[in-house]
Amino acid sequence: MIIINTRCINSQQYSLENLLNLCKLTDNIRNIASTSKGLKYLKTILSDKRAILYFKQASTRTFLSFQNACYILGISTSEIRDTSTSSEIKGETELDAIKTFSQYVDLIIMRHPSSEFIYEILDNLPNDMRIINAGSGTNEHPTQALLDFYTIWKYGLENKKVAFVGDLLRGRTVRSLSLLLNKVNETKLYFVSPDKFQIKDDILKQLNVEYEVTEDFEKVLPDMDVVYMVRLQDEYGGTNEIIDTTKYSINNSNINKMKDDAIILHPLPRRNEISVEIDKDKRAKYWQQCENGMWIRVALIMDMFGVEII
Repeated sequence: MIIINTRCINSQQYSLENLLNLCKLTDNIRNIASTSKGLKYLKTILSDKRAILYFKQASTRTFLSFQNACYILGISTSEIRDTSTSSEIKGETELDAIKTFSQYVDLIIMRHPSSEFIYEILDNLPNDMRIINAGSGTNEHPTQALLDFYTIWKYGLENKKVAFVGDLLRGRTVRSLSLLLNKVNETKLYFVSPDKFQIKDDILKQLNVEYEVTEDFEKVLPDMDVVYMVRLQDEYGGTNEIIDTTKYSINNSNINKMKDDAIILHPLPRRNEISVEIDKDKRAKYWQQCENGMWIRVALIMDMFGVEII
């Protein structure tokens, strides 16, 4: 296998070789799943395993893609999405709740509003307990970064100019993906946002690739190979400002400024940073990106359990 890592916690843990092999494994799995016989085979791979989806933050795509990834592999799932129905309402600590889950399942998939809680639990669980960070506060979203990386890989990875546009201050998907793309030679990253919403220095200081911080979206748009749009992340608070989407959006007035072979990505959900009419443009790849999320999570889970495809 390619990684054999029982815990997916952050982007930095993956080498470029890990990432490329995971992308190839994902394509292999999709080829197998293209037939009824292949789907039946995949469903037997981890049919003896159980997983819990512990989601303390609202989620649609991440939750459903993980749930369906488990179904594809035959993994039985349970879930907690409303802690008012759990013993936490009685005063049970989150750590005790996680320890309880570990008695019942083989894999914990967790989404949490704290950036630190995922690290707090690591030393309190058995070493063989598989754990996946499905989003931790404003800090990391490693599996979103994996699916984003995979999507870019499918359209060519080398020598790319990638623009991150929108609320980069609180955009954990941007933080995670920028650290993955930092591993790819000849990549240049552009962080495009009003000053109050710019990426934090803690990410910029880790970058070895060339990058540019700018407020001028219209200026950089014609040169970009990948444009990664993000919405206003106002659920995290910290500022009452809003982003002027007349300056930081893709619509019919500026789409033709883009390269013909560029791609547009978005982790979703969107608001008005990408107009609905852009969905029909051949450069719009965010719905494919969404589907890619399920398949690379299938590959990730398989790899975490050390499963070989026959």
